[in-house]
Amino acid sequence: MQADVDRLLMEAQRARFTERRTEPRHAFARPVHIHIGREPGMLSFSKDMSKRGIGVITSHELSAGTIAVLKIHSTTGRPVHLKCELRWSDPYGPDWYLTGWKFISAAAAPST
Repeated sequence: MQADVDRLLMEAQRARFTERRTEPRHAFARPVHIHIGREPGMLSFSKDMSKRGIGVITSHELSAGTIAVLKIHSTTGRPVHLKCELRWSDPYGPDWYLTGWKFISAAAAPST
């Protein structure tokens, strides 16, 4: 068991050392609904966030360049709605994807 835990911790360390971002990211685990066009929102979860963007784990494969409104849960008030562009998407395990979103602007709440 300990060898498996050590391997997972090494994976996390390796990811930290290969980071190329200039903006610091902060751990940020929250529910996120991704609204694309008039489609119903898909529930996902954030992983981390910076002043310029957010990493989101989703069970849907999405294409870079996709524009969406992300409804991000807030623990101190109403959810925050941000218009974002999907910059990249990488497989993150069977049927899971880690996606990187760039903030574009504040957005109105999507109609449901």
